Amino acid sequence: MKRLLNLGLLIAFQFCYLEWPNHSMYVFEAEKEIFTKTENWISNFTHPIILLGLATQMILLFGALLPKINRKLNTLAVLLLGFLVLFFAIVGILSSNFKIIFSTLPFLVLAVIYFVKAKKKISIST
Repeated sequence: MKRLLNLGLLIAFQFCYLEWPNHSMYVFEAEKEIFTKTENWISNFTHPIILLGLATQMILLFGALLPKINRKLNTLAVLLLGFLVLFFAIVGILSSNFKIIFSTLPFLVLAVIYFVKAKKKISIST
């Protein structure tokens, strides 16, 4: 079940919608642009938000593919990516942009499910 949740979180994050004056794109489009623009590679990958997003997505991908992954590391990845998505949602709320708000809901719902299941697993094992 954890592997499916990791995969769902990874896919839901890819479809978070971003919009700013004269530009709009989904996260997967932004990542494609980051990887294809080679003239700014170093500055692209040293930006904290980009670095955080890529690192946590890699952890979720490993969690989805590998049968065993450190639960604390996986939870940290979900938490950090959740903060990033919450930031997107707050921007959407402050700008009254429903596309942004609704695009973050699948990830946030899956993150809540992840933490509810993790809490049940912790309380059962103690």
